[in-house]
Amino acid sequence: MKAGLAIGARHAVSVVVDDSLTVPGVSSEFPGFDDMPRVFATAYLVGFAECAAMGVLAGFLDEGEGSVGVDVCFDHTAATPVGLTVTAVATVTAVEGRKVFFDVELSDDAGPIGAGTHCRAIIDRAKFDARVDAKRQQYEALD
Repeated sequence: MKAGLAIGARHAVSVVVDDSLTVPGVSSEFPGFDDMPRVFATAYLVGFAECAAMGVLAGFLDEGEGSVGVDVCFDHTAATPVGLTVTAVATVTAVEGRKVFFDVELSDDAGPIGAGTHCRAIIDRAKFDARVDAKRQQYEALD
């Protein structure tokens, strides 16, 4: 990771909620989601918070590095209907070795919809991918 990432570094992202980002849009693999309200899904709120945090890190990653989420803790406090814009703002609160900690606030056109904390670990992408592939191969061999 490049030097210079400091506490207080921020990044914001916005998205207009469409049907693909609602609770019924999460996945047909998850029973019960199809009958839920057409509002911004908590699953996507968490993913969107991660997106904002990745945006903070983007300029500080060395060639071959990436980041993975290792901790999330969010409250989703208000529903967002289709058509409104959601904004996530991630702010660095700590940098501890290869771990970066964030506060993330989320809002829509009507006001706050959630907030929480997130931690990302900086990874060597080639080494990470090799470990994942070895794990996959280990379990394929059992079949």
